Amino acid sequence: MTDPTRDVASLVTALLRGLPAADLAALAEGRARLAVVPVDPAPPPAGTTPAGHPAAASTGRGGAPARPSARRAASAPDPVAARAALASMSRRDDGTAYLSGWTARDLRVLAASLELRGVAGLRKADLVARIVDRTIGFRLASAAIRRL
Repeated sequence: MTDPTRDVASLVTALLRGLPAADLAALAEGRARLAVVPVDPAPPPAGTTPAGHPAAASTGRGGAPARPSARRAASAPDPVAARAALASMSRRDDGTAYLSGWTARDLRVLAASLELRGVAGLRKADLVARIVDRTIGFRLASAAIRRL
């Protein structure tokens, strides 16, 4: 019987070895973090990550999100899976990091599935902010009100 902790540790080790030095430095300094994001049960094709699910959330110069070095898979992210992933997150920053690799077109599809109105002319950063506010932000605000 294999130890799942050892399996995960070896996967994380392989991930960290493959990151550029700048991303490792950002992780070590606390300017970036790795996030666990639920994915569909079907494994992705060899050598790729699931569409819309960045392996590591990193920041570039000045704290701005770094552009992904590899192109995203050709298939569009699944809005249902994205909504489930956002529902499992407890911080706005995690949602922003999760969505930062998406195209504006895919973000608009997700916004439509969330029944957000007036997003057609928004920039990508504004789309991400609206989606995060609608999902994670709404849940955090509701929880805060319930504690009063």
